[in-house]
Amino acid sequence: MRQNKVDSYRFWKRAVLLFVAAAMCWFWYSGMMLQHVWDSPFQYRGADPAYWLLSASGLPSLILYSEWTAWGFSVALIGLLLLAALFAEQRGFAIAAGLLLLLYQLLFNYKIGYHTHHLYGFQFAMLPFYFKPEMFSVSASFARIMACLTYFFAGFFKLIGGGWLHIDSFSNTLQNQHAASLYFYPDALRSKLVFFMIQHTTLSGIVFISAMLLQLSFAAGLFSRRIDRWLVFFILTFHAMDWFLMNLGVFMGMTVMVYLFIQEETGKKETSIF
Repeated sequence: MRQNKVDSYRFWKRAVLLFVAAAMCWFWYSGMMLQHVWDSPFQYRGADPAYWLLSASGLPSLILYSEWTAWGFSVALIGLLLLAALFAEQRGFAIAAGLLLLLYQLLFNYKIGYHTHHLYGFQFAMLPFYFKPEMFSVSASFARIMACLTYFFAGFFKLIGGGWLHIDSFSNTLQNQHAASLYFYPDALRSKLVFFMIQHTTLSGIVFISAMLLQLSFAAGLFSRRIDRWLVFFILTFHAMDWFLMNLGVFMGMTVMVYLFIQEETGKKETSIF
């Protein structure tokens, strides 16, 4: 039984870390690494504790404002992810990779002037691998609960925000978000679909409400694992809609979490958080 746990731990650890490393390589190709991004002219610093803590630490000056150090940071991050996958028994590589990934997200947000969430899924997915293989089932269950809470509260804030009460809310959002694309690339497939959704406000409103309900449904995942396969489908569907309609670059960052709902150790029996 213990060997089965270790084998499962190694398999999922290598699969997840290689996926994250491949995603970071894609971000590099897409110009989203620290050496690529520029300072935003519209930084709202206010009471943002992450901004002031980073400023006090001196890390932005050390890493961001030299092409060589930013480039070296990116190489180190991807290298540690690959080492953590290669040496799956060594937790130190995974912990170091996770810390650099978190620092990358903080520095990326610092540079562009607002908080992005395209890496939260990576953080939750990697969490179980900071612990010993014997703790994999427990730590993966905890990460799964965190994922369910994240989706539920995303839907909950949509619910109390009241946008779903206005049938043209999502249509207006699409019109504002894709104004440049609709002007410069009117014949692109996404532009045609977005324009269709803008014209058909009732349909776009139904899509918005459907997305909100998908997110709210994750509350059920806090109490039972019987619907985990449905939740996997909901994650993939929701982020496919996000990517195709909203062009949000979070598909890879969030869909990696599906393994938390299908991995063998936590998928065999129903459990409760109580």
